[in-house]
Amino acid sequence: MNKVKVSLIISVYNDIEALGLILKSISLQTFAGKLEVIIAEDKQCVNLQDQVGKWRQQYIYPIKHINQADLGFRKCKILNQAIRVVASGYIIFIDGDCVLHKNFVEAHLSHSKPGAVVYGRRVMLSSYLSNKVLQKQQFFWFKYFFLLVSGCKRLDAAWYLPFSKPEEKIGFWGHNWSIHLKDLKQVGGFDEAYEQAGIGEDTDIEWRLQMRGIRFYRIKNKAIQYHLYHPSNYSNTLAVEKILADKKQAYLAGNQSVLLGSL
Repeated sequence: MNKVKVSLIISVYNDIEALGLILKSISLQTFAGKLEVIIAEDKQCVNLQDQVGKWRQQYIYPIKHINQADLGFRKCKILNQAIRVVASGYIIFIDGDCVLHKNFVEAHLSHSKPGAVVYGRRVMLSSYLSNKVLQKQQFFWFKYFFLLVSGCKRLDAAWYLPFSKPEEKIGFWGHNWSIHLKDLKQVGGFDEAYEQAGIGEDTDIEWRLQMRGIRFYRIKNKAIQYHLYHPSNYSNTLAVEKILADKKQAYLAGNQSVLLGSL
């Protein structure tokens, strides 16, 4: 087997059907033979454990599966556990509801550089098209025409433009970004104090990386994802926003330790 060049961490909670479609899209990647997949499950679903065994027989890339008891939103904790078992020096983070364009991994790797985060965007699929893709297990539905007529959103992210230049700016989201492992370790990974969805897995770590001098490059029309529809599950984020606000205040007061996560 070729040496693993990139570790693809998928944060998962509950949706086995969506995960199956994502793994199928990973099998079509141009780098499928040089990557590993780590399923980071914020739960302990017996059905998923059984299914992972079948997927390992089906796909050429290695699949690791780690999980933890379902004690509420602990995404940052399971992501840190996933980081501890990576077999490569480069990590791509995605969510378990985002199907990948066939050049997704290649886009991240081709723009990777030391001291930098690379990130992309996603197309928001409508309920109708999400159901169609899951039912048919086919990716030609992601062509722009079908996205347009099916009422999908954020179609500006749907165009694949391989010759576009990366844009240096902050503002990444936790569902589509990548970084060298050694750079991520500078800030100790994720802060496990965040136990509600909101900003812990993206805004917080982005701020801490920025304070360490890490630069950010957006490759919006290269690293493309297709987000499967589901109702919004974000609750009130005031509590997690306060955690970050307090950390920023402490940092300005000279407390460098707030830049470290829980890894």
